[in-house]
Amino acid sequence: MLACDYTNVLIAVVMIMPFIYEFSHRFRLYLKFLIYYSMVMLCSVLFVPFLIWRPGDVRNTLIATFPLRALNPLLGLHWEVRGKEHIMIDRPIIVVANHQSSIDFLGMVYMWPMFHKITAIAKKELFYAMPFGMTAWLCGTRFIDRRNPDSAKASMNAALDYVKENKVKLWVFPEGTRSMGDEMLPFKKGAFHLAIEGQIPVLPLVYSSYRGFLSHPCKVFNPGHIIVTCLPPISTKGLTKEDMPQLMENVRAQMMEVYTKTSTQVHHPWPLTEAVKKNS
Repeated sequence: MLACDYTNVLIAVVMIMPFIYEFSHRFRLYLKFLIYYSMVMLCSVLFVPFLIWRPGDVRNTLIATFPLRALNPLLGLHWEVRGKEHIMIDRPIIVVANHQSSIDFLGMVYMWPMFHKITAIAKKELFYAMPFGMTAWLCGTRFIDRRNPDSAKASMNAALDYVKENKVKLWVFPEGTRSMGDEMLPFKKGAFHLAIEGQIPVLPLVYSSYRGFLSHPCKVFNPGHIIVTCLPPISTKGLTKEDMPQLMENVRAQMMEVYTKTSTQVHHPWPLTEAVKKNS
């Protein structure tokens, strides 16, 4: 009898969930992030046996992230990539992208195959977010201890050597933290130091604004359209440390121009209201 009661409750919950999902934006946000993080952790566990045979190899990334691509349509995210012709397959390059939310990772997952061999810089704390941290390490992610300048510098130099020797792309978020404002945060020097030190081109990559469909303060996560623009690579040949401030300024200015333009071109199936936008 008790089992029957539980079954009836379960059936009732399953039947009512679509209505809650449709009319409660708060429930929709929590459910989507629960699905997102659960899927990432599940894949992190399941794929370790397939990745452990070549630890630190960036080619593992394509294997580990393959099932995660299904999350984009499941969560209602449509990625439109522009400027694919600027991706230089057979050369090392420093990719610099703006950082708005953890869902940036799903854009990276969507684009990994276009870059062929690519890894990323991540803060050391993410390594301890097991099992994700272990899988990320097996995929060649470079973890940086930002609290220890000497250790961070050594890790960055090691990453540069690896990128140059293996013709790998290195993805960096130069803002250093997430921001969903009208302006990108000031860029940190790390990515540009690597580019100049290694005489490697910089590839600016711009995500359009998420604010038309995602608002963490207002607990809204609607289906969204994101335009990702790959700008022409910027050569660092002949540049020195003295040229770094100008390089950073030029890259940020180009990215801001594209960010502002593409953010007005996206189409969201369920756009946020103006009231929500103002509070986000």
